[in-house]
Amino acid sequence: MNAFNRVVVILALLAIMVLSAIFFIAPLRVLGLVIPFLQQLETNLASMTGLSMLVRLGGGLVFVFLVWVCCATILWLELRRPRARAIRVQKVSGGEAELTTDSIASRLEYNIDQLADVIKVKPIISAGRKGVRVDLELETNPEIEVPMKTQEVQQLTKDILESRMGLKLETVRVVIRHAPYPKGAPAKSGGMPSH
Repeated sequence: MNAFNRVVVILALLAIMVLSAIFFIAPLRVLGLVIPFLQQLETNLASMTGLSMLVRLGGGLVFVFLVWVCCATILWLELRRPRARAIRVQKVSGGEAELTTDSIASRLEYNIDQLADVIKVKPIISAGRKGVRVDLELETNPEIEVPMKTQEVQQLTKDILESRMGLKLETVRVVIRHAPYPKGAPAKSGGMPSH
């Protein structure tokens, strides 16, 4: 979306430059063209009554709303901070090194996928103020012990990022989704006995 924002800003600036040049070089000609148009517009607006006045007001409000939505969207896209595509390695002597977030994600995905009872893993990497933020979406065997598996995954993530990749870990968030139980599997009794 950055390219779109740049195009909009460039076109707006060019239009302002051209229009200001025309106005300041030949102000009487510009006013001679604009004033009759404005007088005609004033006459048309003054002649509106009743229903046509309500239609004009409603149309004006809709137009203003659409303009504001477009402007607010462009401003938000321009001001929001883009996600970092590379993260600086902390432990490098004599120079600088950066790792792409895709590389970090693939390495975590490969290593965490090797753990027992992990069926699928999707890492989402972002740069934080104090280091790397990792969100892990795991699909696991439905019978795992969640606290132990979470701790194992967090420890492995920390080891990979800090010891093997030279990055500083800020947070690890693990979201676990259990795979469905196989059809026809006997249900474990854990509920209240029926009388």
